[in-house]
Amino acid sequence: MTAGMMAATQLVVEAWAVLVAAAGIVASVLGTGLGITFHLSGRIDHQSDRIDHQSDRIDGVTAEVALVRERVARLEGSSGTPDPGPLQLA
Repeated sequence: MTAGMMAATQLVVEAWAVLVAAAGIVASVLGTGLGITFHLSGRIDHQSDRIDHQSDRIDGVTAEVALVRERVARLEGSSGTPDPGPLQLA
């Protein structure tokens, strides 16, 4: 009977050891997955900020081009020179 109790106790201890090891592996995998997710999320946010900044710069350049075209049109109207056509951006 004592041998049977020792075998049962050993079986329970080994089962708990396997469960603890499995829980550690699961926690490690989840931690790695979350780390990758947050890392990629940060990179996506950074790229989004860069795109917004570039969009703002493009809007600024577009506004400047419109002002230059307006000034050229006013100068052409006051000097009587013919309109050379739409301005070409370099």
